[in-house]
Amino acid sequence: MLEKLESIEKAFLIELEKINSKIELQNLEADILWKKWSLKALLKDIKNFSIEEKKEFWLKINLAKNFVLEKIGAKSIELEQKEFLELWKKEKIDVTLEFPSKDKGHMHPISLTSKILEDIFISMWFKIEDWPQIENEDYNFEKLNIPADHPARDVWDTFWLSDEINKEKNLWEKLLLRTHTSPVQIRTMLKWELPIKIIVPGRVFRYEQEDARHTSNFYQLEWLVIGEKVNFWELKWTLEMVMKKLLWEKTKLRFRPSIFPFTEPSAEIDISCQLCSGTWKIKQENCKMCSATGWVELLWAWMVHPKVLSESGIDPEKYSWFAFWMGIDRIAAQRFWVSSSRMFYQNKFKLLKQF
Repeated sequence: MLEKLESIEKAFLIELEKINSKIELQNLEADILWKKWSLKALLKDIKNFSIEEKKEFWLKINLAKNFVLEKIGAKSIELEQKEFLELWKKEKIDVTLEFPSKDKGHMHPISLTSKILEDIFISMWFKIEDWPQIENEDYNFEKLNIPADHPARDVWDTFWLSDEINKEKNLWEKLLLRTHTSPVQIRTMLKWELPIKIIVPGRVFRYEQEDARHTSNFYQLEWLVIGEKVNFWELKWTLEMVMKKLLWEKTKLRFRPSIFPFTEPSAEIDISCQLCSGTWKIKQENCKMCSATGWVELLWAWMVHPKVLSESGIDPEKYSWFAFWMGIDRIAAQRFWVSSSRMFYQNKFKLLKQF
């Protein structure tokens, strides 16, 4: 009997070397354990053995069974690895190769303009900050020196969240879609150590009458510098550098005095219209972007009101800051010579495929 057991193990090892698939391995396992020349067949004659012989034989059978199962398990892993390797060779892709495609897509003009602006400011050692587009009334208005009865609130007709959401909230906690990116300035001042030098690109919302320069949803970039002895001359120099990098050296800037509730002093800044000032085919008298003036209002700049600094726990006697807003949509229209900012939101294929 022991000779038969040894012969079965040898035959099993020979057959195991020939196996090339999991199906063949399953068939071999069934044969060796349960079917023809199987270990089970050897148990038929065990009734004629003595008790001691039965004990010895059962031990040999169990050892042989464990040996077979161990070899089958190892072979199964080997077949899986071989199968995976063949599949990998068949389906592998060289990701370093160029993949030619006519319609591979590209960045939207507004995203592209935002990326260019970020690169310019990063080269000037600015950091990028952002915050969710849903803001509360306190940060959007109150902390910026725009209380509920201030006339500036009338200029920014506001998209409030539903009454169902706001009804349980206090007046200054009510939620709205932010009307500007300035709340990020307040949040940054409350959490950062001085000095501060950041830009805040992002999406804002206002109830606007739409025309070539205005949309109710648009993108804004705001910057903020807080430090000792910061002055308006530095603001002007920085703006000129950014605009000339963004819109070419021949671009001209015009500063006009203005009033904002959280700034002192303030200015509105126009740039020479890129569409009709000798740079594009649109005639000046027909230019909707600048209303035939040759100038486009593009930025708002200011030194921040001391009260706003005090609200954020910053000593206005020691520190000052300057900041500005710019409309990324208008910048994109000027850079890419698009006659109306609304076109960026109308999915015009003829326009978008150019970028």
